[in-house]
Amino acid sequence: MVSGRRRAARDGGIVWRMTDAQPTGPRATRRYAYIDALRGFAALWVFVLHVHGYWLDDVRPPKLSADGLLVRLIGFGGAGVDLFIVLSGFCLTLPLTQAGTTALARIDVRGFFRRRAFRLLPAYYAALAVVVAIELIPAVRPALVPRDLTGVDVLTHLTLTFPLWQSTLAAVNGSLWSIPLEATLYLGFPLLVWLAGRRGIRAVLVMTVAVAALWAVIIGSLSWPLPGGWLPQPDKYLPARWLEFAMGMYAATAVRGIPHPRATTHAVWACALGLPAGLYGYAAGTDLVRTLGFGALGAGLLILLQRVPERHFGAGPLAWLTGLGTISYSFYLLHQPVILLLSGWGHNLGLGLIPLFVVALATSGTLTVAVATAFYRGVERPFLVRGSMSAVVRGTTT
Repeated sequence: MVSGRRRAARDGGIVWRMTDAQPTGPRATRRYAYIDALRGFAALWVFVLHVHGYWLDDVRPPKLSADGLLVRLIGFGGAGVDLFIVLSGFCLTLPLTQAGTTALARIDVRGFFRRRAFRLLPAYYAALAVVVAIELIPAVRPALVPRDLTGVDVLTHLTLTFPLWQSTLAAVNGSLWSIPLEATLYLGFPLLVWLAGRRGIRAVLVMTVAVAALWAVIIGSLSWPLPGGWLPQPDKYLPARWLEFAMGMYAATAVRGIPHPRATTHAVWACALGLPAGLYGYAAGTDLVRTLGFGALGAGLLILLQRVPERHFGAGPLAWLTGLGTISYSFYLLHQPVILLLSGWGHNLGLGLIPLFVVALATSGTLTVAVATAFYRGVERPFLVRGSMSAVVRGTTT
């Protein structure tokens, strides 16, 4: 077959154009400043939630006080993970889209899994090794974990199965639970791409809404954890969070696809309605409402922020958030042990809630950024090209 000759085939109403010509070398997926800025905000929101938990002892002052307002604001920091999931669906889908169409290109499934493993696992395993090594020091261990580590703890963390049992969920680093969730989202991504190719991206949203609703019914009808400590926190698994991932995919097709005449208006409404819905669902423990709300918020923000000129993300606070977003994975992997190690010192200062919060940001925040920057440069960044999505696209759409 002549190299570069194109062939076309119809698949579910979408024309796929594939070429035998392949890129001559690995390429990194382009970084977009608005994506990194949103990543940085999500990472910071999660960070302040854990500052509240470990430095401020999860206190709940009166709502109308200054302390109370601060605590309520940072107490929703878990929504940072919701935004990360939307971002994940967005970033994986964006390379599969082509300007002028909402169809998705096919992917090399085996290549996709291989490259996602390179992107996710080396930094995860390196961070895991660092934290386990620290926790083996008898004088340090009590500040980080409630009990001695076991072989089961290490094995379940190596196999990404530790969130499945109550006893291992927070045995090493409680923040790591979202890494296995991310891995399962990767496992489901080719299915969603296939469904989008056959029925369109809206079918993906309908299917994931149905799955989330069914999972919500199951959660409400059973007592958790299940016998033996099985599935201690069912709201943190793929069925509940798949919808947010799909909303990120939808946002990617809206950004790269045929512009809808009211796309901006729809995105504004998604943010305006999604934020209160997400906050309500978070506070009330209504996971389906939370997922719908924060999923819509994340998708709306991505559609709106991509319209902002990139130069605006290189100055002022946005520049800081963009920089934090660049190292956000390393920051996320390492932030909780740093917070825990310094929190005991912070408790001895005898400060009020707001001054103590400022000290926590200045000390734990600065140290986490420094450690994460070194970790990003030495461990995470060398695998970025090998983990890139740019080489798994098997065709472009027309």
